[in-house]
Amino acid sequence: MRGQRLNAAIFVAIALIGGGNPVGVAIVVDELDPIWAAAIRFLAAGAIFVLGMALFRVPIPRRGALAGSLLYGVLGFFAAFTCLFWGLQETPAGTGQIIIALVPLLTLGLAIAHGLERFNVRALIGALVAFAGLAFVFNDRIEADVPLLSMLAIVAGAVFLAESGVILKLTPRAHPIASNAVGMLGGSLLLLALSALVGDTWQAPAESDTWAALIFLVLGGSVAVFGLFAFLLGRWTVSAVSYILLLQPLPALVYSAMLTNEPITPALFIGGAIVLLGVYIGAFMQGRQPMASTEAAGTST
Repeated sequence: MRGQRLNAAIFVAIALIGGGNPVGVAIVVDELDPIWAAAIRFLAAGAIFVLGMALFRVPIPRRGALAGSLLYGVLGFFAAFTCLFWGLQETPAGTGQIIIALVPLLTLGLAIAHGLERFNVRALIGALVAFAGLAFVFNDRIEADVPLLSMLAIVAGAVFLAESGVILKLTPRAHPIASNAVGMLGGSLLLLALSALVGDTWQAPAESDTWAALIFLVLGGSVAVFGLFAFLLGRWTVSAVSYILLLQPLPALVYSAMLTNEPITPALFIGGAIVLLGVYIGAFMQGRQPMASTEAAGTST
């Protein structure tokens, strides 16, 4: 019972911390250029994971595991967070988290496309329901003057996050600390290169709010979330841990309303509920095999 209480506490902690990630991103990109902000976040977090490798004597991944960790970083940290940080410049954080909640269902679809799982009608029904809810959210946010392109960028980021999880399943496994260290550092170097290419201003935050949000994103939103997620994966099934993504929109909406004054409308709640219902039907209802990999999915943004 004591162990189960610890597992439940970690589960809730990940949801509460992870729900703050889109809000932290929104605050940071209000001052810093988005790709530069993503680069310094994951460069710092990756360095902490490297320190963890040294402390716990975790070996460096080799051959296929190294290639898989690098590709995980390219997709999950470089491509995904380029889209997410850019999209969250204009998309309210709570809305962004609802879109990101599609990741488990997207992962299931990509797993089917890669031949890791079989197609089933329930997955199709869940996808249709989820995307109907997404259309509802999009319509409400467009009426609130949120650019469609920004929301589509977050959808693209969710797709890259889902694919990065499938890649981890397809390639030889490495220790989670090592995968995150290699992936974050590789992704952050690509983010730095892209930041230089697009002419971002490389500067430290000037505002105290930006510093606070950035520190949270590094220590809480990256190191703590990824570390706790890896710990919980060793104690629960991957599918059970994935339920975190169904909880994260709730604290994200609360944080966003409190810190960024995001307007919370009835349509947003209705559309969000439909999205989560679709994800539950397609990705979590009893009877399917465990999802290909949500090791990246549960740590979005």
